[in-house]
Amino acid sequence: MLPKWVKCGAVLIATTLLGASGAFAQENWSYSGANGPANWHTLSGANSVCAAGQFQSPINIEGTEPAVMHRLRPDYRVSEINLAHNRLMITMDYERGSYLRVGKKLLPLNRFVFRAPAEHTIAGESFPLSVQFIHRGTDGSYAVVVTLVKEGQANRALAEFIANMPLEPDQRNRNNNILVNARDLMPTNKNYFRYMGSLTTPPCSEGVNWYIYKQPIQASKEQIDLIKGVVGAGNARPLQKRGNRLVLEARGQ
Repeated sequence: MLPKWVKCGAVLIATTLLGASGAFAQENWSYSGANGPANWHTLSGANSVCAAGQFQSPINIEGTEPAVMHRLRPDYRVSEINLAHNRLMITMDYERGSYLRVGKKLLPLNRFVFRAPAEHTIAGESFPLSVQFIHRGTDGSYAVVVTLVKEGQANRALAEFIANMPLEPDQRNRNNNILVNARDLMPTNKNYFRYMGSLTTPPCSEGVNWYIYKQPIQASKEQIDLIKGVVGAGNARPLQKRGNRLVLEARGQ
């Protein structure tokens, strides 16, 4: 069932976005204006790689090289709903004990984030929404798995998260009576693209393994619009230069 606040329409959306606008000074960066992506490197010395880096993300995925690679195995447990509105995006902190298995590597799932629109494009095609699953190894390395979302049929798994989203900046909704599994927000076909890039938020640290599922999942227009209304219509970093990086296309899984 969709939440009652759907009926508030533009009034709720405007209130949410206006509430978020005052928070960027605290975060010291945003997705627009003087502290937007073009100026992230000027906001702190720690952000210099946002401009100087050679392996930045996101990128347009094309000109891929086929390769036989390990299958992605999301070994995720169920977790209680733990959503937060941090003024720039909606995130869900995940309980410990869930991992992404890539060959012999075991990468703990820390959280996932809703992006509107999706940050990566595929051969120039953009997507209205994506979910980024953020894993961090014991050595501090990052691996991010991306599910792209296209408009289509209503998504039952996504409806559970929408119904419990915090609507106002700095709000958190935690409910141990509602259990979810992040794996339900992934496609059945786990074939993927892989490349080395960076975090897409300051400090834009490089050395991040990106895994982008080739098969999008579907969500209804209403579901996509609802998430956009809460997170804002633009919490995606612009595309970065690919340079001479290889983008691998997993086959033979």
